[in-house]
Amino acid sequence: MELVSVVIPAFNAQRFLGRTLASALAQTYKNIEVLVIDDGSTDDTRSIIEEFAASDERVSSIRTQNRGVALARNLGIQNARGSYIAFLDADDLWHPTKIERQVEAIDVHRSDASWAGVYTFHRTIDESDQFTGNGQTVRGCSGYILARNFVLKFIGNGSNLLVRRDAALAVGGFDPSYAAEGIGGCEDLDFELRLAARYRIEAVRLFLVGYRVYKGNMSSDGSRMARSMSETIARHAKLNHSIPLRAKRWAVANAHRYAFQVLLRERKIIPALAAYGMLTLSDPVASILTAAEVLAAFRKRLTKARSVASSQAFMSMDPRAGADNPVEAIVRTKLSRLAKDDLVLEQQAHSVAFTKGARDRPETNCVS
Repeated sequence: MELVSVVIPAFNAQRFLGRTLASALAQTYKNIEVLVIDDGSTDDTRSIIEEFAASDERVSSIRTQNRGVALARNLGIQNARGSYIAFLDADDLWHPTKIERQVEAIDVHRSDASWAGVYTFHRTIDESDQFTGNGQTVRGCSGYILARNFVLKFIGNGSNLLVRRDAALAVGGFDPSYAAEGIGGCEDLDFELRLAARYRIEAVRLFLVGYRVYKGNMSSDGSRMARSMSETIARHAKLNHSIPLRAKRWAVANAHRYAFQVLLRERKIIPALAAYGMLTLSDPVASILTAAEVLAAFRKRLTKARSVASSQAFMSMDPRAGADNPVEAIVRTKLSRLAKDDLVLEQQAHSVAFTKGARDRPETNCVS
């Protein structure tokens, strides 16, 4: 049974760290080490780590000056003893079977070094661990997924991926330059894209991550996240010259769509309208659908419509529920085209030995 190193970057994480650590230690896959990188915390983060470490020898920590999440994760990668690394943000939760299912999925490809990692689906949760929504709009794709993840970004967050340690090192770990430029937030997407450009990635099509969204966490700063998303897409559009212009246009459009949504939520109307204008230029169809979504949400608020569903705790939910939800027609169309792009990109990026049989695989590797 391979050792899995769980790397948790933590900065002033006292509010949720206890729950996060408990979910990591409750994994049905027991051969883990939990390495918490205390990134210069000034609150009670340190004492929480020490309390868990005193009761479970699998927990250890490294304390550093505050240098940002990318460098904290890199320090975890460098000090990890496991052949697999699973990243977990200090405010998120894992379903108890997450690591077990991911190891099972990646072990199928143990003899093939072209497979580097495996991701799952996620649900969004609030401050009380209650379910607020499903994070995926696609069913999950596996294999060489560079173009598909570049456009649709379905891996989704920094608590999702389990990756071979040697692959994480081979792609250079996480890039600290985003934080240095004041646009930190999408370092996980940047890492995923560099991984996807070089390796194949597997999917476990179950909702096994609780991704916390609340006022005050990194992802709640919409303006900075929008800038980070746009910069990440721009950098990888330049790095990956072979990605078709159509896919690059779709990726840019999705970045503008995200910026429009978060800026509108923050009531920054003029920047939001500017982002919507760029979305319209990049992808007119997506702009129409986005406008329809905004209007529908506005009508719901006017009528004070509320969901009749009772509140559910993330941990009590069946991880299979919602995995078979229908995929939007426009997303389905894009997936089909992007899957063909990925077959071409894979053949261009790797040797004949790596891509042998690629043409014989199903066109999309996606559950539809």
